Amino acid sequence: MNRDQIATLVAFLFFIFTVLYLTYRDKELVNNKVEAKAKIIDYYKAGGKYYLKYSFRVKNKKYVSECNVYSFKCENGVDGCIGEEFKIIYSRLDPSNNDINLGRYNTYKRGKRIYELIN
Repeated sequence: MNRDQIATLVAFLFFIFTVLYLTYRDKELVNNKVEAKAKIIDYYKAGGKYYLKYSFRVKNKKYVSECNVYSFKCENGVDGCIGEEFKIIYSRLDPSNNDINLGRYNTYKRGKRIYELIN
């Protein structure tokens, strides 16, 4: 094998590993999901993309997560709905594995979970 073939193989294996890992995380979330409420604590732009940061508590421990979104305002005119609460699901095995449901604003979320796409 020459250097180009090895680089292509490594890139392909990395891609396959990433897809398998993300699929595993998504399936684990779906199979062990717990519903809760999270509060939007920040909305910011970085590298040309917008992000929502939200926090929630599980067994008295605070978790902070974020998701990539398109620019949007809440009905009340607040950018990114800062201060509002939304439903989330998190894995009872690993609460850092979670997903927020923005309700009517879900169309502003960027990307899909792999497990949603294959089921």
